[in-house]
Amino acid sequence: MIATSTSQPTASLTAAPEAISATPLSAGTVEWYRTRGERWLREHATVTWERPSRGLQVFGLGTATRRVGARGEGLREARAAIEELLVGLRESPAGALAPMAFLAASFDPGNPLRDPAWDAFGGWQILLPAITIVRRGHQWSGVACAGDFPAGLIDEAAPLEEQTWAHLGSAIAEAVAEIRAGRYQKVVLAGSRVIPVGHTAPADIIARLVAAFPTTCIFSIRVGGWTWLGASPEPLAEVQHGRLSVVSLAGSRRRGRDSAEDAALEAELLASEKERWEHRLVVEAIRQEVGELAGGLEIPGEPTVMKLANIQHLYTPIAASLAPGASLLDVVGRLHPTPAVGGWPRDAALDAIRRLERMDRGWYAGPVGWVDPSGNGEFVVGLRTALVGGGRARLYAGAGIVADSAPAAELEEIETKFDALRGVIHR
Repeated sequence: MIATSTSQPTASLTAAPEAISATPLSAGTVEWYRTRGERWLREHATVTWERPSRGLQVFGLGTATRRVGARGEGLREARAAIEELLVGLRESPAGALAPMAFLAASFDPGNPLRDPAWDAFGGWQILLPAITIVRRGHQWSGVACAGDFPAGLIDEAAPLEEQTWAHLGSAIAEAVAEIRAGRYQKVVLAGSRVIPVGHTAPADIIARLVAAFPTTCIFSIRVGGWTWLGASPEPLAEVQHGRLSVVSLAGSRRRGRDSAEDAALEAELLASEKERWEHRLVVEAIRQEVGELAGGLEIPGEPTVMKLANIQHLYTPIAASLAPGASLLDVVGRLHPTPAVGGWPRDAALDAIRRLERMDRGWYAGPVGWVDPSGNGEFVVGLRTALVGGGRARLYAGAGIVADSAPAAELEEIETKFDALRGVIHR
């Protein structure tokens, strides 16, 4: 089932898509938005997408089209809807900014648990902003799409309820036992924590994330009184002019208290057979899933280490040329959920998550990104995220469980990931 934010009836996916014109904004209009400042843009945006290390900022204002899927739907239904939207979206003139359609989807639409906090978001959403303002380095540009400017789907944020945390250690121990019994090879188990945010606005949290984690992708999506935001270190897939980029990010250690300890932890990470095996699992899954959609895969023989503010990960970049007829959405559909956020084999790991986690992840660990009419775009995994509303924020974090995992160590890793967001929000 698809709901839209407009008053018009929703067209079926087989109907001819309604054409939406994209018009470049004048230099004067773009300058007006630029001079409002970053905080104003973040505060008024329906969606934001920021890549500080690339000098990229995207602010989507208003809503030309918003499509919302039912809670039991996921990426498959979202792909059909966004492909229909892109067919009807007229491209901007050559050289002008192309419109960007944003998509986010739940991690597991098959999970029978339903957290009411995610009801306003649905199983997935597609958002085409009415106005998109983009900064690349020192260059600013903008594009407008005809459409409605609805006030929002939900006006107030329902209160967040605490999730049970004590069971997670026993769930990890149970997962280790099942892995050793041969039921699956890896599963990622997550937990959540609710913390107060007081009067701290989501726009201020986003600004702090940009400052604290400049090498990540900082994003936000607002639905009425809720804002889902995060600083994802994990790209899922990116396509630019037919060139595909994918990343394996699995295996981690905390950052050291000084340079000597940090170097020792990095060496420990690189030498850990457990972490390297977990990382290879993701690399091989990407090779299998992407191999039919792209050619000339370039995969380094050894991982390097990506360092973030409070954690470091094993990192392998993978590049390829997209096959004729294949799309970014095809790749995202094949990859999600990766072993880095679900486990392996995929179906057995998802079954374990549903049985052991006892939590509705909502959009946490799901795909979030954008695509334009030419097929260019980028998706990341919705990690290091918080659902903010009603003066509180629910933080999400998880850890990969394998045969020799120790529950205490995995819980410590999850706490380290919580600390990354908790420290930013309470700064």
